[in-house]
Amino acid sequence: MSDLSEQKPIIKIKDQIGLIGVLLAAFSAPFTMAFNIGAVADHFVNSSRGEIGTMATLELFSISLVSIIVSRNTHLVKSRLPFLVGGLIVVIGHLLTIYAQDLNMIFLARVVSGLGSGAIVASVMVIIVRGQNALMTFALLNSGVGVAGVLLSLIVPRIISTYGMDGAYFVHLIFSLFIFAFIPLISSLGDKKEEQLQFPPYTGKAGWIAMFGVAFAFFAHGGLLTFAERIGAGLSISTITMGNAFAVGGILTIIGPLIAGFIGGRYGSMRPSVLFLTLMIFAAFFVANAWNPVIFFIAIPIFGLLPIMWTPFFLGGIAGLDSSGRLAAAHPAFVTMGGAIGPMLMGYVSDYGGFSAIGWVAMFFILISIPMVIIGTNAADQKN
Repeated sequence: MSDLSEQKPIIKIKDQIGLIGVLLAAFSAPFTMAFNIGAVADHFVNSSRGEIGTMATLELFSISLVSIIVSRNTHLVKSRLPFLVGGLIVVIGHLLTIYAQDLNMIFLARVVSGLGSGAIVASVMVIIVRGQNALMTFALLNSGVGVAGVLLSLIVPRIISTYGMDGAYFVHLIFSLFIFAFIPLISSLGDKKEEQLQFPPYTGKAGWIAMFGVAFAFFAHGGLLTFAERIGAGLSISTITMGNAFAVGGILTIIGPLIAGFIGGRYGSMRPSVLFLTLMIFAAFFVANAWNPVIFFIAIPIFGLLPIMWTPFFLGGIAGLDSSGRLAAAHPAFVTMGGAIGPMLMGYVSDYGGFSAIGWVAMFFILISIPMVIIGTNAADQKN
């Protein structure tokens, strides 16, 4: 660890709670995308899988777009304004979705919500990477995703089974209002010690190559996971039972990142990255080609867990590779960029080749992401 990194402020527990709470409240809809598109598909029964996938693509692409803008202007994240504005936009997006009368209005509403979510997630990443304890904070953040995943997987499917699409987005609206309860806990913005530090901009290429690898991996993961609910429905699994399976995955997601946080940088960034991406390839096969509900119930929680457990290792390395925060702030942009393209393209793949075809496409793109990720994480390990 460089002397400059050691001068970074430590992110306090109160700030960690605020940052994690704000992000989870803003991202309840993306976290349950598989259930959301199932509810929209049932609401608009004449829609194709490609059209429903496009809804997810537009929402995630708008998150990616704003994340890129914030990553290029990290100096703006010195007040609570990005969180306040982002939270307001997320609320408006959910309200527009509830009152939407056709798919085009759904598309617009999800774009609006995505813009707000993007501003929040990128701002959170910028603040975390400025702290000495970035890896542990990322681990806590991803464990928080697991907690939210458990709650939402138990709540949203049951609401959908009774109240349909409108009920699902009403739940997301309620969650988004908690953004404004967590914002006051974020108190370290503009810290004097932090302002005195001069973090040089990252000029290397390895980190950006790794980010494109991340985009490929999450294109595959998001594209397949988006249609997991539909795959389960094809196995005659009810929405509520599906929610229970996702809740199991959420429990694993709580534990997994914490393990990563406690291990810290002991194994570097490259070796865990290769391990988790390789496991994702095998899990993708069993999710897409599950021949009975038991196989599906085993594979889907593991497939959901792997990228969440991988991320703290990856971002921990990136935080050391680029102290300016630009790479870390761009991470959600690349994640959602890949995830945005996935649902739409995978939807059309499934229209023509079925869910098994999605699995093979996902496995291929995860495979080609591995050498790209190795380039960046190896550089991070050598520097750290």
